[in-house]
Amino acid sequence: MAVGWQRVVRNGLDVVELATAASLCSIALHGAQVLSFQPRGGRDRLWVSDKARWNVGSALRGGIPLCFPWFGPHATGPGFPAHGFARTRLWRLVGVDELPDAKPRAVFELRADEQTRPLFPYAFTARSTVIAGEDLELSFEVENDGAEAFEFEIAMHSYFAVSDIAAVSVEGLGGSSYVDKVAGGAGHQQAVGALEIAGEVDRVYTSGGPLALIDPGHPTLHLEGQGIASAVVWNPGPAKARALGDIDPEDYRRFVCLEMGNLGPGRISLAAGARHVSAVRIRNEDLGSRRGGEAR
Repeated sequence: MAVGWQRVVRNGLDVVELATAASLCSIALHGAQVLSFQPRGGRDRLWVSDKARWNVGSALRGGIPLCFPWFGPHATGPGFPAHGFARTRLWRLVGVDELPDAKPRAVFELRADEQTRPLFPYAFTARSTVIAGEDLELSFEVENDGAEAFEFEIAMHSYFAVSDIAAVSVEGLGGSSYVDKVAGGAGHQQAVGALEIAGEVDRVYTSGGPLALIDPGHPTLHLEGQGIASAVVWNPGPAKARALGDIDPEDYRRFVCLEMGNLGPGRISLAAGARHVSAVRIRNEDLGSRRGGEAR
């Protein structure tokens, strides 16, 4: 099958759909948010809530929202939007092209304007690039277009579909320090071995990966980062899920957020005229099988 793409309307939002012999991928211009990544013959590796709010200006629950230029609540602006403004803005589609290895690449752009300056008083250009194939490759570039330095946080807030949250585990975080938001921001160190999820979890790790999401009966997902200093594991658990208006009460069982970026002490300080790229490759199968049995 030849590489193809089209621009369609889905639930009222403009969406770019990428198609290859290996996978199907869709990205909304709203937030430059990846909505799905489905290998041919397999299940969608991303989860989107059936109660997601498909409105420009609202956070859309699921897929891969982009949290920028801050993560979580704003440090000094209590009325500012959680996780920044990038995920609720319309981005411009710069274009879609085909790479030499027959992978489609879609590029989206967001620039500072009269709506962003009251929240983040700096001149910037943000570009999100999505490359689809056997793997899903994401990059988030920020360029400082102004005359003064600024700091920012970025997280690629991936909602991965799982068979049951009680069965999954995360490898690659052992020995990393983390902030436990469920415990009021207490600092801890992750024990050696895989992380299993029981109840609500909301942790920011000082880790650039690589990470692996293990879900018995399904291909392992491997996350590899470049220009990355932080990782987040989040699941609301049963109690908080009941309080969220845009998911069903039992939906907490069906996803885990395993995300990479630059947060807290890993935030990026960008000099005037400089740029930074945070990138993640999401591999859709065991590395050992891809590399002819090489040990992980």
